[in-house]
Amino acid sequence: MTNAELTEIPSQELVHLLDWMVWEMNHRGREDVLMWRKELSARSDAGTTDVTRAIAVCDDYLAPEGSEEARLAQAKAWPELKS
Repeated sequence: MTNAELTEIPSQELVHLLDWMVWEMNHRGREDVLMWRKELSARSDAGTTDVTRAIAVCDDYLAPEGSEEARLAQAKAWPELKS
């Protein structure tokens, strides 16, 4: 996905799209996820809840599995799933 595409997607659609892109779509791994995270962080609305949740989806993927960092990213990306 190119920079222009991620910057044009409405913020309320990002968390679900990034979840699909990161976990379901074939990609080059960390390299692509880091690129997507950088593009999301560069958006003019990067500080909004929707965009920070999408960034957290990327952070979850990038964090070591089972780590505290991964758990915190999951909680931020999916606050409605709190246990």
